[in-house]
Amino acid sequence: MKKRKFWITVLILLSILVGVFYYMQYASNVEKEEYVQSGIPIGQDYIRKYYNAEFIYKNNEFIGSYVNSTVYLYGYIKGNEDQVISIAYDYKKKEVLDVSGPDWFIDSRNPRKNSDY
Repeated sequence: MKKRKFWITVLILLSILVGVFYYMQYASNVEKEEYVQSGIPIGQDYIRKYYNAEFIYKNNEFIGSYVNSTVYLYGYIKGNEDQVISIAYDYKKKEVLDVSGPDWFIDSRNPRKNSDY
């Protein structure tokens, strides 16, 4: 009888731990999606202002939050779907850190200072 109570207790505790783990994963994914959704228009405005182009978002990649608060937004410039453009976005500061892509695109940057970001 004691063994049965022990195993039932272990099973209940294990179920609780698994539930908490999945909830934390879900909450983390929701938070990341919010960061991405807030960064897309900021990145698009930056590209429009400094490169006079329209950035079309496709996907993203997070750097672990234990390293820094950067998310990379990947996409392309309208009319150049085969050329990948990457925007490094700091979701804590809500600013674009860097833009990378093909030389023809990077060289097209308007030389104005980065005063608004």
